[in-house]
Amino acid sequence: MSVRATGRTGGRGRLKGVSLVVGGAVLFAAGLFVVVAGTGLSGALGMRVETFGRIDCDDTRTEKGQTVWHCSGETPAQQRANDAERERVAHEALRAHVDGVPRSAEISRSRILFADHDGRMDPETITATQVFDGGRWYAHSSMLVGYGMIPLFLGAGTAAWGGYRLRAG
Repeated sequence: MSVRATGRTGGRGRLKGVSLVVGGAVLFAAGLFVVVAGTGLSGALGMRVETFGRIDCDDTRTEKGQTVWHCSGETPAQQRANDAERERVAHEALRAHVDGVPRSAEISRSRILFADHDGRMDPETITATQVFDGGRWYAHSSMLVGYGMIPLFLGAGTAAWGGYRLRAG
């Protein structure tokens, strides 16, 4: 009779090892996805990458005293459309005395998450990735890469530990 077959790591230990490897791989893939989005390599994976201008960042204080920057910007297409709308409203304002008050301009801006910001002045441009069509824009930033490294390393460590348990069990 083998000690391995009746040992305490038997079938359950093997199942734990497999689940650690699978869970670690999923965590690693999620971290890698975030790192790719944060570095700008996402364009090679078919995700939409745009460079935004006319950046406006506003700070919000959290309960813990941290500052969160909410930034918005305009793609080149949005800039052209917004400029044309501003010009149209300016021309309409000249005719206001004849036709009445013109309708206000509808300005289109995109919200950008995880933008690097120093708090003193808004950046000139921000390049960001949109993971899903119509979804949020994630700035290519060191902050996003840093957040992605956490699940990346945890996933690699968990998968390695699961592999060790499989070999030892």
